[in-house]
Amino acid sequence: MKYTVMLSLLALPLCLCAEGEISAVERTTTKNRQQTQTRPTRVSLDSARPESDNGWYLFADALYWHADIGSTDWALKQDLTSPAISKNRQRSLNFKWDWGFRAGLGANMNHGMWDTNLYYTWFRTSGRSSVHAVVPDVVLPILLEDASCQRAKIRWKIHFSMFDWELGGWYYINDVLAIRPHVGLKGGWINQNVRESLTQVTGGDTATGRLGNNFWGVGPSFGVNTLWVLGNAGERNQHRFSLFGDCGGALMYGHFHVKYRARFVSSTGAITGDDIKGLNRNLAVAMLQGIFGLSWDTGFNQNRNHFTFRLGYELQYWFRQNQLLKRTSSLTDGTFRLSDDLALQGVTADFRFDF
Repeated sequence: MKYTVMLSLLALPLCLCAEGEISAVERTTTKNRQQTQTRPTRVSLDSARPESDNGWYLFADALYWHADIGSTDWALKQDLTSPAISKNRQRSLNFKWDWGFRAGLGANMNHGMWDTNLYYTWFRTSGRSSVHAVVPDVVLPILLEDASCQRAKIRWKIHFSMFDWELGGWYYINDVLAIRPHVGLKGGWINQNVRESLTQVTGGDTATGRLGNNFWGVGPSFGVNTLWVLGNAGERNQHRFSLFGDCGGALMYGHFHVKYRARFVSSTGAITGDDIKGLNRNLAVAMLQGIFGLSWDTGFNQNRNHFTFRLGYELQYWFRQNQLLKRTSSLTDGTFRLSDDLALQGVTADFRFDF
């Protein structure tokens, strides 16, 4: 009995120690489990970019676009045959459809399945308009000072030249939807030049006006491209047909070089005119762009190369691009800027080759 009591007393500390170790292990296991539950799960997305041998790609776009500019009302034809009621007709300028192009080079990267590309967009267009009035009717120019005349004509030219660099990555969200978020830089020029001429001007024979609105800017860009797979065709399902929709924008620091020159030649040969200085200004300029349409792509050469064709409607909207000056009847009456927007829209056909 004495030995039994002594053995029980000796075993008690060992039991207490073992229970402490078990409790410590349980606490550690519970803590690790809680940390595992609270740690965010890392999601890995599959790459949706076309596969090729070297990871390089070329692309070229044919653009068939139309330009629209706010505040292009340039003349007013005034009917004075009725002394009681004056019948006026406003004349605005419409631009024609013209061709342009976009071309670029890109590369796929191993880091994060990213890709990068650099491309250049060129587009040039112009618009013409003319108006003629028979006495007693007159034509009142709007952009130049309000000197009435019998004939007037105008030509407005736009030259669009823009560079873009992008860094992004194509990823599958599910089996039929892929997205490509991207950031980058946008920079370039948009030049507008206007020439207006008037004949049989009141108080003179001819008048000409030269107006300019030349913009350059640079700034960060951003956007997202999407691909909505409709289905596959071919013996090995190598032909894929999809809908696509891309959208983006940019915020640019810009400089406007604005000029206003008017020249009047009277019947006696006397020359007068205006050459207004100090019209240049720096502005932050925002733009938005989007394109949507149909896409077809296929792999060939045992999937070492890839070809993509896309056809869609594209729109680029540039805020505050028309900074031309409008004159009133005299300098003392004041001047003001038009400060209106520019829209470029039309059909874009895109060809891409991965090699």
